Amino acid sequence: MYQWIFKRQIRQGFQNISHARFDEVLKLFSPDIHFTFAGHHAMGGDWHQRELAKRWFERVHRLFPDLIVTSRQIRVTGWPWDITAVTQFDVQATLPDRTPYANQGVQILRVRWGKIVDDYLIEDTQLLVSALERIASCGNAEAMAAPLS
Repeated sequence: MYQWIFKRQIRQGFQNISHARFDEVLKLFSPDIHFTFAGHHAMGGDWHQRELAKRWFERVHRLFPDLIVTSRQIRVTGWPWDITAVTQFDVQATLPDRTPYANQGVQILRVRWGKIVDDYLIEDTQLLVSALERIASCGNAEAMAAPLS
């Protein structure tokens, strides 16, 4: 039963991210969350603070304002006090030059006592970096910025 509830929370989390409701997502994060987005680019990084995760979400929406993230498959294991969830997800957006952006990724979450303590995200980096370059070529220099620190 708790696995079904947690899958529902993940789907709701992706909806919240898609609608820039970051506070709803961040409520679920431990204050010292280990948040990782694979790659060395404007969206990449490895942080240990909820505030940096918030700044990351804000950057994502500045770069991809109409971002839609949907879960394709979710697997949940463990006990309510120590859950691991793996989600395959799809990302869609429209770049400033009206080019559609579509990518796929995987998220690995670790949840202890109802708080997310680890969040590891990876997308097809080649597609993502190509999209960031297109965004930069349309005038958004943040797309080529260093990872947040």
